[in-house]
Amino acid sequence: MTWKTGNAPAFRAAKRLGHEVTLIRSLRMERSQHIDFTTSPFQEYVDTVHVLDDATDVEALRTCVAALHEERPIDGFVATVDALVVPVARIAEELGIPFTSAHGAATAKLKHRCREALAAAGVDSTRHAVVGGYVEAAAFAAEVGYPVVLKPATGSASEGAHIVHDRARLWDLWRHVRPGRAPYQGGVLVEEYLTGRFLSAEIGLSHGRFLRLAVSERKTWDRHEALEVGTTIPAAIDAGLHERVMEFAEAAVRAVDLRLGIFHVEIMLGEDGCPRLIELNPRLMGSCLPNLFQLAGGGDPFELLVRIHLDEEVDVGEIAFSRYATVRWFGAADRVPKPAGPPPTLDWAHEYGEVLHALTLNLPDGDVLAPCRGNLGNFGEVQVVHPDHATSIGVAEEIVARAAEQLGIEVTR
Repeated sequence: MTWKTGNAPAFRAAKRLGHEVTLIRSLRMERSQHIDFTTSPFQEYVDTVHVLDDATDVEALRTCVAALHEERPIDGFVATVDALVVPVARIAEELGIPFTSAHGAATAKLKHRCREALAAAGVDSTRHAVVGGYVEAAAFAAEVGYPVVLKPATGSASEGAHIVHDRARLWDLWRHVRPGRAPYQGGVLVEEYLTGRFLSAEIGLSHGRFLRLAVSERKTWDRHEALEVGTTIPAAIDAGLHERVMEFAEAAVRAVDLRLGIFHVEIMLGEDGCPRLIELNPRLMGSCLPNLFQLAGGGDPFELLVRIHLDEEVDVGEIAFSRYATVRWFGAADRVPKPAGPPPTLDWAHEYGEVLHALTLNLPDGDVLAPCRGNLGNFGEVQVVHPDHATSIGVAEEIVARAAEQLGIEVTR
């Protein structure tokens, strides 16, 4: 269901496993990401293509899928794009096709409902409230104490999320918040601010059995903590903390009742060793993280994804990583004129040899670079792999610094 560079390897994995692959394209999504399947190298792994103008149009998607299923029964779906997980889950349930539970996916995507489910199960008690105006938001903040987190009740990619340190900042910020309008079309959520170590658990669930894939460590930007600027797989934590994080993630998935799939559970591990939920994503880890998982020695997550969504019984055993894979994303720290002249060649990148797996820099069109305050504002990405944890992170951050110096601007890092 739709495609992008980060999830297209699922087509290749499905073909390698001997399956027939049908892709439903979404032209609107492709235009927004400046991609075109007709020029993609992944098209060779797809047998049949159907094109919708907008796959998030649920009725159009339902009509397309129903026609496909009537012509030739569908055995399983792969949907890793946030906007499509809930619609696909509902359609799969209507047709009796294995997929993540519709109820669980909808609960996970509505962040306040997810928190309510975790509280009811005794898993997490992070204080939160959906607010309709500044007065309600200020009252919540006064009760729990600043700082607080303000973010869309639904949404992704850190768009519209802010850490609010005082009442003056809340007032200034609220003047630009429009409940009911993007990115707050699902409402405005205000939450207790959590401190500690920011991690994520990557876990699968097949036939009622959890598959522990990885604990990853996350990095945010100091100037805007809601913005993630990178990840390292696996996290450098001891076996005891790893067990605690995984147990918490499994309890969260049970509480929400997701039932089947691979999930990305973002967690704050407090200084007291107590995990707390940041958010639960009812889909595979996004962006290039599946590739990092593979680079670190965890195996092919897309083959696992296909097998789980075909409702196969899967056992991954104990995954033993041999390397640390790090990604750093970056965009403009402030609104600045776009650097003049041709894009920088970054010829120096070859100095890093095989340690540097990928370096991309795609400056957007226009004469001005907008400040990056969500993941959609990134224009650069660095992927590094190394046997040493500190070296993997250090090299990635050094490359970002050199790219910023060549661009002549400050970037998020």
